[in-house]
Amino acid sequence: MKKLWLAAFLFLSVNVVSAQSATTSVPGTSPRKQTATTKPDAATTLPTNNEVEAAMKRTFGYDPSINWVIYDIRASTIPGVADILVSVNKQTAQHIYFSSGTQSATIGEMIPFGPDPFGPLRAKLEAADGPAIVHQTPVISVVEFSDLQCPHCKAAEPLVEKLANDFPQVRYVFQQFPLPASVHPWALKGAEYADCVGKLYPALFWKYIDAVFEGQIGISAPTADDKLKELATGIGLDGQKISTCASLPQTEAAVRKSVDLGQSLDVNQTPTLFVNGRRVLAIADIPHDKLKNLIQFEIDHAGR
Repeated sequence: MKKLWLAAFLFLSVNVVSAQSATTSVPGTSPRKQTATTKPDAATTLPTNNEVEAAMKRTFGYDPSINWVIYDIRASTIPGVADILVSVNKQTAQHIYFSSGTQSATIGEMIPFGPDPFGPLRAKLEAADGPAIVHQTPVISVVEFSDLQCPHCKAAEPLVEKLANDFPQVRYVFQQFPLPASVHPWALKGAEYADCVGKLYPALFWKYIDAVFEGQIGISAPTADDKLKELATGIGLDGQKISTCASLPQTEAAVRKSVDLGQSLDVNQTPTLFVNGRRVLAIADIPHDKLKNLIQFEIDHAGR
């Protein structure tokens, strides 16, 4: 269906110049926002939500089987071009880069490009303060945004932890990024428990998230508190102490801060990995030797 709606957009929008998408479609993920709230910069006049809605209706109104949700409207990094995040038929959200001056758009993903393409993202990632694996003075950082209810994160975690141990010169950071409750009902609760484990028992953080991933299928929203507490007790932690910590407003604020960091980096699916600032998606689908090559390449290009 994704190819069909992209093809329809290309066919009906004469001035569209590209429809290539670099976003990995991962079941169980969600776009990052639900309203158009981003403020424009001085060089970009953003279309309103109603104007984007009208444009979508004019393009797709002929087919009642096509529906959409507009998640975000913001200024892109290109002056005069708006970045519109839209999900069509509940698929992974697509970026539409729209120029109101030319009434044209490009569908796809804007990629970092240049002599130091990942520098801006790397600078933002300096704020990553989640639990970390550090063996020695790090040459580069690898930052993962993960959701404890996400099955793809469960598949990826042992691979990422192995890479962290394979490369002792890498600092590996785990950032909480629970998806909305409409997608993963207990993910926020899991993130709050894990945040507390990371603060109260940092040496056992990795053992705890491994236990949560392992028991993932047996956890539901109504049982999340009991199950997450039980998993903590099962690895020798004070489950009640962690439960009390997880209910504190400052714990929710800490998780929100991590989510905000991910959103500032345009994270809209989990897991998302940043290697020296380079975004890497669908980690579990990449052969291990290629991941190792990528990390070594970034070590060789540390800081640039």
